[in-house]
Amino acid sequence: MSSLIERLADFAATASSESHRDAIGLQLADSAIALLAGAATPEGRAIQRFVANADGGGLAASASLAATMRLTEVDDIHRQSAVTPSAIVVPTALALRASCVPHASPSSFTDALFVGEELSIRLACALGGVSLLARGSWPSYVVAPLGAAATAGRLLGLSRDRMCHALALAAAQTPPPIGRTAGRRPGRWLLFGQAVRAGCVAALAAADGFDGDVGLLNDAWLRAIGGADANAGWLATYEGEMPARLLISTKPHCAAKQVLAAVQGLKALLAEGVDPASVESVEIAVPSAYAAMIDREPPEAGRLASLLSVRGQLALAALRPASLDDVARERLEWTPDLVAFAARVCVTSDASLDSLYPVKWPARVRIRAAGRVREITVEDSLGDPAQRSNFHAIADKAIRMLGEAHPALGLIETARRAATQQTDLDALCGYFQPEAPGHRALPMHA
Repeated sequence: MSSLIERLADFAATASSESHRDAIGLQLADSAIALLAGAATPEGRAIQRFVANADGGGLAASASLAATMRLTEVDDIHRQSAVTPSAIVVPTALALRASCVPHASPSSFTDALFVGEELSIRLACALGGVSLLARGSWPSYVVAPLGAAATAGRLLGLSRDRMCHALALAAAQTPPPIGRTAGRRPGRWLLFGQAVRAGCVAALAAADGFDGDVGLLNDAWLRAIGGADANAGWLATYEGEMPARLLISTKPHCAAKQVLAAVQGLKALLAEGVDPASVESVEIAVPSAYAAMIDREPPEAGRLASLLSVRGQLALAALRPASLDDVARERLEWTPDLVAFAARVCVTSDASLDSLYPVKWPARVRIRAAGRVREITVEDSLGDPAQRSNFHAIADKAIRMLGEAHPALGLIETARRAATQQTDLDALCGYFQPEAPGHRALPMHA
């Protein structure tokens, strides 16, 4: 009987993205927004400087791009696993194509993205998925080495046998929990980038003949990380099975995914003609799994706190809606009116919503305004598979987050076409080469 890693390696070395390339084009366009927005933040610039000075190798871009993309909280997410797959696979593919396989075709590029995100999501689910969060682990960080190794290995053209060793070497570098990081420059993003880089190194080492323990990924190993919720069944692949990528959600605003249903619900109620100044109270009910997380810190405690706080995000949605798209949050001032609105928000857990989680991350929003009560339940927010974003929505997101005058706004269309067009793939990868970031000529399309 083949080992778990052998089954995954077979998939990683042979699976085709052919039927998903249009969707992957949208994924690349959405990822380009996060890459551009992250690079423009103070945290992103600090990470870029540090990585450039500390790592002169060809893989520095994988760490830098992954860190700056993930810190934005505008990249995509798979709800059941709580993995942000594009932040793992897109930086890996961009870096490896630039440094190792500069003439790789769009089909090989998208194949690499496809297998990397699939294995990232599958491994996270096998380890318990969202239950990892309750154990103090960060699912995206935990699976980043293996997902990056699958992406890099496929782009390098590894055989099934060498892919086994790439995945084994990556699994051996599965990182432990990082705890809570705070401060002006939280190290979590830098650590995430390094985990992605570790997966790239694993693939390159396997290509050079280095071997890993292909028996490492077994039931005991899964239980050691995921505990009682570990389930190796997620790592089996079946012909014709629905790929996990069909359940990936994009984000319409800069926020933790757990607060977006509440944001959409409040916006919908206010759109009925409610004056935000008349709102007396806002009650938010969410699944018990994340009620405490989204109400842990005041939004003015820092950038990361403002992204996690449902109180803060609802205050912005009501009074400063444009600030929902401010990735840097550098100039955001928590004025008395914002603080007062946030104080009127009450967060509770609702057992009736627990049955929807983790397939859905819902919220029930109840507001009292001008003596009248209004209520709405949002199970799927904009960007979820039930309300999937098209290119028009992604282009609108780019303008809102980058601005109409951004010099690289044309990169969003370039990224979409990169899934099928060689010249656009060359331009996309060329733009993010570390030699001249932000200074590449881009083809512009109508």
